[in-house]
Amino acid sequence: MNETITSILKRRSVREYSTKAVAQTELDQILEAGRNAPTAMNQQPWHFTVIRNPELRRKLEEQCKTAFLESSNEALRDVASQEGFSVFYQAPLLILVSADRTALAPQYDSTLAMGNMMVAAASLGIGSCWTHAAILFHATTRGKDAYRELGIVLPEHHELYAAAGFGYPSGGWPETPPKRADCVTIME
Repeated sequence: MNETITSILKRRSVREYSTKAVAQTELDQILEAGRNAPTAMNQQPWHFTVIRNPELRRKLEEQCKTAFLESSNEALRDVASQEGFSVFYQAPLLILVSADRTALAPQYDSTLAMGNMMVAAASLGIGSCWTHAAILFHATTRGKDAYRELGIVLPEHHELYAAAGFGYPSGGWPETPPKRADCVTIME
């Protein structure tokens, strides 16, 4: 099997991270993989915000968790009230992908960029986990205000479409969950 497919098959949602920081050279490779994702008409409408500062991540996580606990959505309240709940799973690195909302396909472009970054990270032995909580929170007025108050300012006309934590797995790579075999139809 070639290296690319091996990296795709290796990638898992890692929810337990060591405290070891992701080196700048590895971060640069991950970001380069994101910049090389396909985009509609090659617009490249995205912006990548990298948050390494642990205090900033802690404050953002606290804001997200509080919003979940106060949400009218029962599922969000339930997950946020669980013992040990952590929005970012203590990942030492958070990457946000925003894009110009007036672009042709900003959500898909951003998601493809994040997918590339997550596979690139796996190829480097770095785990990742999509953190939709950061996106849900930012979509609210309260969330936008909290991001601004924390100094996390997206470029003008941008929306947050993808977010993931990155870091070295503390307990090794998670086991491969079963994959559905009935999700393919081939028409000849």
